[in-house]
Amino acid sequence: MRSNSMLILLAIPSLLGSVLLMRLAGAAQSLQVQQIVVALIGIATVLWMDKARRQHKTETSSSTAQQIRNAVVMQVPMLVGLVACFVFSETGNPSRWLKLGPLRLYFSAAVLPLALFLLARLHWRTPFSAMANMALMLAFAVLLALQPDFSQLAAFSLAGVFIVWHRPGSEAQKIAFTLVLCLLCCWCWQQPDPLQPVPYVEGVIQLAMSAGIVAMLAAVSSIALIPLGLFYIGIKRGSSELIPIALYYIVIMICAYIGLTPMPLLGFGAGPVLGYFAVLVGRRDF
Repeated sequence: MRSNSMLILLAIPSLLGSVLLMRLAGAAQSLQVQQIVVALIGIATVLWMDKARRQHKTETSSSTAQQIRNAVVMQVPMLVGLVACFVFSETGNPSRWLKLGPLRLYFSAAVLPLALFLLARLHWRTPFSAMANMALMLAFAVLLALQPDFSQLAAFSLAGVFIVWHRPGSEAQKIAFTLVLCLLCCWCWQQPDPLQPVPYVEGVIQLAMSAGIVAMLAAVSSIALIPLGLFYIGIKRGSSELIPIALYYIVIMICAYIGLTPMPLLGFGAGPVLGYFAVLVGRRDF
């Protein structure tokens, strides 16, 4: 089975579970439809892109310099989007959302998985400067800290440290990089977060628990499939860039369980769903 097809299949239990849990919590039908539509768009895009690539295979490939340029250029709009979240900030609330008409997109959840893939690719498979790559990571981390968004910052930081420490280089630079991220996480943790957990967003495991032990075990199993699948394909199929993303999701899931952030795919929200499928689309181009 192709890697992307496997990753789609592993996501389906969580996507279906999110709709069932939203119904259990009495969420508006429009929110349930939105969740289904976003998931179908993500799946259709991955399948269409994979089919298009198979039909248009060529013997030529991008030069290393072009791959580096493309990977860096792709991260620019991600950083700009994180900055734009501050433009739409609401008094008394964190600056985490990008307004798209009537919708609010949890932007960091939509872009960080792909950003981590690109950063790992640059750090491990190209001669891109380690210092420049660490500077890119710190730019993401600073913006996440300023939002403030401890969950996304902590998950991104763990994945970033894993990326940096798995490339030969200056120990002093790696230690300094790790310390800066730790300080940012400590500072971000101390910032007030007025948002309260929503049962079908952050509290999905507790919501499933209220429906019985079988529902809780099904919910936990469904979200466990995502990092396990990423680890498996990353290790067994030579896509090591997926390993930092698996670490990212593990931290996000822990933070979601304690009510700090939406549970990816199992909880309601377009951002985490788009973020997952964006990796499946983007990884084929690099």
